[in-house]
Formats: sequence, C-alpha cells, structure tokens
Amino acid sequence: MPLDTTSRMLTPFLDHLTDDELDALPYGIVRLHPDGTVASYNRAEAANLGIDRPPLGQHFFRDVALCADVPEFHGRFLVGVAEEKLDVTFTFTFSCTLLPRRVMVRMYYSVRTKSVWLFLANPDGSPFERVPLASKGESVRRPQLSGIGLHGLRLV
Repeated sequence: MPLDTTSRMLTPFLDHLTDDELDALPYGIVRLHPDGTVASYNRAEAANLGIDRPPLGQHFFRDVALCADVPEFHGRFLVGVAEEKLDVTFTFTFSCTLLPRRVMVRMYYSVRTKSVWLFLANPDGSPFERVPLASKGESVRRPQLSGIGLHGLRLV
C-alpha cells in the first residue's frame, strides 16, 4: 500500500501504537518532540540506514539529519509546530552521506501528543525493502550498491 494511503489510515491510531507495532511497519517512522528531538524511531528506518541503535533523544536536525536542516524540511516542521497543524507530503533527498537517499516524506502533527510524525518511504511512496536488524551486539549489514557498502554510514 502506498505511503499516503497507509499514513492516512494510521493517523487516527498513531499515538496508541506500541514500539513493536511501529517496528512491524515497512515504512520509516520517526516521531519528533516539538523541540526536534527524536522520541520514536522504528526498525524500518534504522535498518534502511544501516544503524543498530535508534537515535532517541538526539536532535533530528542538528545531530541525526543535518542535511534536513533546510526550509523545505526543518522550516515546515517549525511552522507546523508553531501552528500546531501540519499534514504535508513531499519528496526529499537526504544528501548527508556518500550515498544520497531520496525519499517521500509525510509530516503529520499530532494534537494529542503535541509531536510530529515523519513517515518515510521510497520516492514512489512504496514501502522500503525489508532489511532484517542484526541481533544484539552485531552490526547491521546492508546490501551492496554499485560496490559501495552502506554499512558504516552512521545516519542520514
């Protein structure tokens, strides 16, 4: 199911989903506090980036995704938080690493929790390919793309 349809169906239930339920979804899902710190980060997003520990408590725009600290991303976030209203879908290229990553993003402001949900998918809105997370203590292994391994790239 495309991101727009999936996220539209999930929005009434988002604030009630457990971490395990968020982890079961094939889309990258990140929940940000109004100050921009990461409150939730699901497995699909962590696996897609090749990281084994979610960046909980880190500032998304300063510590996690520096390249998203631009008006078309961070600016939308700030306006949405200030107005307590945000529901926008756009494509964005995370260019913070050797291998740029183009995604479709849906940002949704939750009035109930006063937080912003980020849904991330392939540019066409389709779910990410499932990449299993490593067991505790092991590194996450990503497939090789054009001879360039994604393993070791910390964050977007």
